[in-house]
Amino acid sequence: MLDPDPLLRPVETVLAGPRSFAAEWLAADEKSVVPVIAPSGADEAVLDRLRAGARSVGADEVLRCGLEPGAVSERLAVDSDLVPEKLPVLFVVPDLSGALLAGGEGYVLVAGTRAFIAGVALAGVDYARDSFEEEAQRWAGQYPGLPAVAAEYPPEVRAWARRSEVPADSFVARELAVMESFARGELSGPEFARSWSTAWRLANERRERVRTPFARVLHEVFYLLEDYPIDPALRDPGDTTDEELAAGVREALRQLAAADHPS
Repeated sequence: MLDPDPLLRPVETVLAGPRSFAAEWLAADEKSVVPVIAPSGADEAVLDRLRAGARSVGADEVLRCGLEPGAVSERLAVDSDLVPEKLPVLFVVPDLSGALLAGGEGYVLVAGTRAFIAGVALAGVDYARDSFEEEAQRWAGQYPGLPAVAAEYPPEVRAWARRSEVPADSFVARELAVMESFARGELSGPEFARSWSTAWRLANERRERVRTPFARVLHEVFYLLEDYPIDPALRDPGDTTDEELAAGVREALRQLAAADHPS
């Protein structure tokens, strides 16, 4: 059971130690943790994420808490100068729905409710964790502990980087199969548009994810279809034609094949 008056002891309530959040606090309201690369510590770029998360839960203040013995908590306006004098430091919104922990080792941890995290990681927790994993490899020379942090907070659903990684029973695989059929001339433009758009929608509903450049290629097909009226009677000059759609899909397949077999 959480402390009945946690604001008196925000550090003890929110943290399990200087580098981790308390399991009990995370369990309340099903909070998620997102690691963020922060070579400069709690700088303005990092603190802007905190501000966005605070605004997402309607907070106009945050508590800034030093972690050294005897440190006191400061209540500060969200838009004020939040940069701490030293690390480690904990920032937490007054209702304890979100927090940011900066330890000065090349990263910070942000945790909170779905509403709080929506302001911090606009593309979602898994995308943020994927991004951290990639950046952790780039910064590992300077901060050797980053890969271990990435391993501690993996995405719940992994994003596929290449066509060869896509499971056969996924809706992304269905998108690709429909593209192949269309490229072989087995489907008309309208049939392709309906089938591919359905697979795209279901892939998103299931939270299937792909990574760049795979994602960019599929988005190009999506944008082609945005300008492709399925009913030929509704097509205007400048809309995607059947020929342009077929050429775009063939090019998308060529790019995906090249990514699977780089020269």
